[in-house]
Amino acid sequence: MAKNKDKKKHLSNAELREIGAVGFSMDDVRQVQDQKDSVNAKAYDYMVEAMAVSANYMGDTITDEGVRLDDVYPTTYEETMKMDELLDKSERAVKDENDDEYNKMIVELRGIVGWSRRRHFNFSWGIIFGTIITVAAVMYWSNSDKETKANRKAQMEAVKAWELPGDESGLNYQKMMDTIQYNDQFRGAAEYKAYHMKSKAESIKSQQEYAQKYRAQADTASTKDAKKQYLKWAKESDQNVEIYQKEYEEIQGWDLKDAKKAAVKQQTRWYRSASKAAAFSYCLMIFFLLLIPLYIFANHSWGYVITRTREEQEMLDKIKKWGYSIAAGLFGAAAAMEATEHYRVHWSDGSTTHETETNWAVVVIKVMLLIAALAIVAVVSTGIMLYSTIVGLKRNYDWKAIYAAAKNKAVAAKHMAQDVAAKAK
Repeated sequence: MAKNKDKKKHLSNAELREIGAVGFSMDDVRQVQDQKDSVNAKAYDYMVEAMAVSANYMGDTITDEGVRLDDVYPTTYEETMKMDELLDKSERAVKDENDDEYNKMIVELRGIVGWSRRRHFNFSWGIIFGTIITVAAVMYWSNSDKETKANRKAQMEAVKAWELPGDESGLNYQKMMDTIQYNDQFRGAAEYKAYHMKSKAESIKSQQEYAQKYRAQADTASTKDAKKQYLKWAKESDQNVEIYQKEYEEIQGWDLKDAKKAAVKQQTRWYRSASKAAAFSYCLMIFFLLLIPLYIFANHSWGYVITRTREEQEMLDKIKKWGYSIAAGLFGAAAAMEATEHYRVHWSDGSTTHETETNWAVVVIKVMLLIAALAIVAVVSTGIMLYSTIVGLKRNYDWKAIYAAAKNKAVAAKHMAQDVAAKAK
């Protein structure tokens, strides 16, 4: 029992309130009442009635830490005010003000009511830290998308600035196709045309080879269904050859103006796509940056809301604990892996040296484990933060009343401005 009492001492008053701790039960109140004369009997009756107000009341339990948990805590504003009212009646019914047992109990119950009707910050620093990892990742993503957008814009402007030669009769596209690479297509209109002719020609050749392979497989197929499937794929490849052939001929018929127009169109499409991606990642970054203070604001909770959602919070704490435990295991596994190998080298002169060599495969695995651990912490934390913020904003704030008050202030300000304007005239 001494050990349990020591554990109890480690809990602050706020922590005791959050877990629903109380120093006595309803039976204790009745027992004290029975042991004394009937002078304060009515006061004790009201006290018992106040303790039974909570919709959660089902009796008390004792935790492993020696803390009594009694569901006498009110779970709504109405229950809080009802309990406060009954305690007022109890105090008014007191005849013997020197009843130490009564005074001790009423003070604790008043403390429960006071805690229940006040707001308390019940956010988690661990959740905030985990979400900061997400914020950092999103910021990196946003900066990467911003850089991609800038590159796409520069490339688009460069393509628009292409100068076209007056005569292209001396250009040998077949020869250019033999050596041109992907990045070469953006050097000029002729290179762009040559690269896309080469790309379509390679697609035609690839589909022709597929058609030939499928027909050969159909000839040796062991079942009719397999043969039918191979012939179907061969036919689809033939159709693709026809499509690519038409596209090849279309590109072959381009003049340099057509090639530049197609290149500008492609670059513009890529730039718009990069712009949308950059805008999305930027908005996502702003969202997560604002999420942390919004999470703190949303979890400035009423005491009775903390009581009502105690089981839900315990489940969220378990999820956080499981996630963080897995992440800790991955961190530990990464830390335990040796990325360097030590060995001796024996030289011909009889001397020996100690050498080390980095095992890059182990380094890669360590990095992957660390990234996985950080990802788990980030995902678990961010998920809990999102959920807690949404439900916290709903539970802890009366938005209809807030909106009505703001609307009334706006109307009052408008009328005041009109009055000032009327007086000025």
